[in-house]
Amino acid sequence: MVSSPAFNFRLDGIRGPAPRRSPSVRVLAGFAQNTDCRLATLGFAAGVDFDRLLKGTRFQPTFGQSPFAFGRGLSFEKMLRNDDYALTRDLLREPLGLPPINMRVINLRDGFPAGVGRMPARADATDGHLRGIIRGDRSAPHLIDGAVLRGNVGGIDAFFEADALAARDAGGEIRVAEVKSFPKVDDRVDPEQLGSALDQAAVYVMLTSNTVASLGGKPEKLVSDRVMLITPRNVGLTPILSEQRVSARVTRIRRVFAAVPNAADVASATPADVSFGPVADAKADEQSRLDTLHDIADRVGTAYTPGCLTTCGNARFCRARAVASGSPCVSGTAAERLLPDILTLGRAESLTRGAAPTAAEAPAAALLERAGRLIDEATPAGPINPARRTA
Repeated sequence: MVSSPAFNFRLDGIRGPAPRRSPSVRVLAGFAQNTDCRLATLGFAAGVDFDRLLKGTRFQPTFGQSPFAFGRGLSFEKMLRNDDYALTRDLLREPLGLPPINMRVINLRDGFPAGVGRMPARADATDGHLRGIIRGDRSAPHLIDGAVLRGNVGGIDAFFEADALAARDAGGEIRVAEVKSFPKVDDRVDPEQLGSALDQAAVYVMLTSNTVASLGGKPEKLVSDRVMLITPRNVGLTPILSEQRVSARVTRIRRVFAAVPNAADVASATPADVSFGPVADAKADEQSRLDTLHDIADRVGTAYTPGCLTTCGNARFCRARAVASGSPCVSGTAAERLLPDILTLGRAESLTRGAAPTAAEAPAAALLERAGRLIDEATPAGPINPARRTA
């Protein structure tokens, strides 16, 4: 675990007054797609919110949840908690075999003072309730609303808030429940939204398993990989329950956690004067903000792909850099794989015209030169290389 004053001071310097965010399931899922990018890794390690870093510039990200969707989500969650969780109790009672009366529900979202100690306190409370379930305590809850689970991401302790953990009874199997406001229409859910929700649930299954093991329990017996997804039915807000196993996703999530670079190593490898603070300064001239980010990107490196546009707040900035430099990455990962060691699209074009390749370019150059010949043969206007005659 990383917690030394010197390390924290270093991260504070890298982050500066830039907007901050703590690791969450959504943040981790986004970073999992960008682990090859050193700029993304540096921002993740320092806790910089890239979604807000470029606010007020032409590269401000455009993605985000609409106010309507956000309001719908809050209304749906509130409805599930109304009347002492009446709808939630009815929804879970039969599938989980919960008792018709005396179903015990604990709400860990309320009753904890605000401040830096709030999440650790909720995590301690979650541990206590899980310990009771493991030991077969008859007073243990059947449902924990707002459970907080500990995780270690890149050497830094983080806290993850699950929608709910449910257990059939004391000593019984523990299930993860995820609440989402997107609809299930005619027994079908949008595949992209479903995949994202199941990935989040898989993180909670992994963290619950780790917690159960740390408390002396046997996660392979006590923690189910069959998660519960609670969504509205059709266009209304009537809740419906779906269940799906996520064992393969849990395995992949474990690999993602293991692959996150150690924050201390990232910080120590970063030039001493690098800071995201000037980039976030909304009072500064836009160009000076962007010049600072260009300087950071030049010094630490980036790895833009078109997929970054849906996962990283800096993606539009990095795309503009890639376009300006003529990088093959703007054409997609498939094109990039076909052009190993070809640094620019302009250079690739020259090789189609018969330019002499370097040793590193030779494998791709042979294919490009052949492609140029095929274009010559298929183009009525004549060869792209006037010095080369088609057969």
